[in-house]
Amino acid sequence: MASSSLIKLRSFLWGNDPKDASLLIKLDFTILPYFSLIWFLFGLSRASYGSAYISGMGADLGFKGKAYNYMNTVYLVFYAVCQMPGTSLLTIAPPKYVFVGVNVTWSILTLITFKMTHFYQVIVLNGFEGCLSAIAYVGAHFIYASWYKKSELGTRAAIFVSCGQLGSMAGGWIQAGLLESLAGKNGLPAWRWLFIIVGILTIPTAIFGWAFIPDLPSHRSAWYLTEGEKEHAVARLGQPKQNTWDRTVFKRVIFSWQFWLLPTIFMLYSLAIQMELNNVMQLWLASRGYTVVEENNYPTAVYGAAIFGTVFYSFISDKIQSRWQCSLAIGVTFIIGSAILIANPRADAGHFFAFYLLGTTYAPQALWYSWMADVTAHDFQLRAITTGFMNSFDFGFSTWWPLIFYPVTDAPNYRKGYIASIITGALIIPTVLVIAYLEKQGIKNGTLGRKFDTEESAGDESVEAGTEQVPLPEKA
Repeated sequence: MASSSLIKLRSFLWGNDPKDASLLIKLDFTILPYFSLIWFLFGLSRASYGSAYISGMGADLGFKGKAYNYMNTVYLVFYAVCQMPGTSLLTIAPPKYVFVGVNVTWSILTLITFKMTHFYQVIVLNGFEGCLSAIAYVGAHFIYASWYKKSELGTRAAIFVSCGQLGSMAGGWIQAGLLESLAGKNGLPAWRWLFIIVGILTIPTAIFGWAFIPDLPSHRSAWYLTEGEKEHAVARLGQPKQNTWDRTVFKRVIFSWQFWLLPTIFMLYSLAIQMELNNVMQLWLASRGYTVVEENNYPTAVYGAAIFGTVFYSFISDKIQSRWQCSLAIGVTFIIGSAILIANPRADAGHFFAFYLLGTTYAPQALWYSWMADVTAHDFQLRAITTGFMNSFDFGFSTWWPLIFYPVTDAPNYRKGYIASIITGALIIPTVLVIAYLEKQGIKNGTLGRKFDTEESAGDESVEAGTEQVPLPEKA
């Protein structure tokens, strides 16, 4: 009975193809946990700044006026600038060296944050952290799309993104715990202890990454894969129709609809979700008389909703092998949640419901990166550049957007921000429909999808819907 259950579980998680299952099991216990863990720690670090700010850092380091907004803006600017260089670098240098270098540098910078004495020092460190975060985030999506098929990718991307949400949740919990247990220990306030703990936690991940990051399938460098598994990893996804850095790259990228529409819809999402950022909920809680511990704890449920929405939408999209239906649902959710906040209900329950409902709209961080990988699978360089540009483009807007629509001085009622969010959220719906139409046309005319040398190498992928397949030649 137990054996039968294990077989069913194995089939559910890794499919019925023995070659696929053997490879996926090893990938799911190496690259999946590594990138998930590192993004968990990045999420923990970002949450630490918000928690630290309202728990003493703001007063201790002399944050005044919009200084907190400027700190986030510097982070976002560096985050945006480093996106495309980071993913492009992964097509040239072995990813193992890139990610481990990022991991070690970030560990050191996080650790020394506890020694800062002025707010401008923290702002500078946020700039460096933004650069490192960018490489880790888009780089992980790029690596996942290089190893996983369309029917596997969304769920893995969701697990990765959800770990960042878990890190954000843990940041609030840890800060709340430190306020009660470590405040004043060895002469240090609780917020300084938070950065010490996070910095120390990041060090073992670098060691794990050095041992298990497998680079790209074409490198055939993963020591824990058999020769057969290495060859299968290359063959089962097929090959991009374009795979070279040459004089055609600029034209291929600039004149592709993918390079413009996917970053545009991700930009709309990033602007629409700003009410879940910038300490909006925490400042609203403070205005309603909640305690500092409650201000740290209650917003963590937003990240719980984010995890649910991310996994749910990505899992469904993998199963139906189509991303647009779930994307429409996200657009509708933005409209509903923003409308509630604009109405500014007197009862606290209305605000709690709106903030938690909108938490599910974090899903595009996995869903739309998977969609982007689907529609750029035919061109290796287009995929690398678009992966980076998706965040770079949206941060070209979200770096200044909070300064206008969500300044700290507007707390606790960000009415103009909520109106801006309902507009950008509504614009998601027609953009989804346009992308879905172009994807369908691309599959129909054969411009999307990878190529396979033989029917055997394509395997079951030859009948899989979406862009990871191209029609195979008929047998004579």
